[in-house]
Amino acid sequence: MVGRMTKHALLIGPLLVAVLWVLGGLDFAVSGAVGIAMTLLNLWLSARIIGSVAERNPHLLMPTALATFALGLIMLTAIAFALQYFDAVVFPVTGLVLIGSHLGLVLWEAAGAHGAAESIGPTKEETLRSKEPKNAGF
Repeated sequence: MVGRMTKHALLIGPLLVAVLWVLGGLDFAVSGAVGIAMTLLNLWLSARIIGSVAERNPHLLMPTALATFALGLIMLTAIAFALQYFDAVVFPVTGLVLIGSHLGLVLWEAAGAHGAAESIGPTKEETLRSKEPKNAGF
């Protein structure tokens, strides 16, 4: 899943960076690239942690997801504080790209998953129900 999100980011990322370059120059372009990189780092780290727990202890999946969410927020906050010391990064641009790319990539993935689920066809239960004889008015 994160692999598909990375491919989507590699498709949209250069376009976004180019638009930011036109709108605000090199600082905006670098800030946008940093925001996308932070997004992909967070998604990759979360996927690694949640995936390994899901394989070993599925009953710990929900607590792990919550802890991973908190860890991601802490990590992104630490990176944000570190970025404030670089003059080449405009943090409001980085923050907007970070939030927007998280939302966009997750929604893009969810839309693809929804479309894939619809294309699978009816469930076994739906197929069995359709083969049951219909009551003729009783």
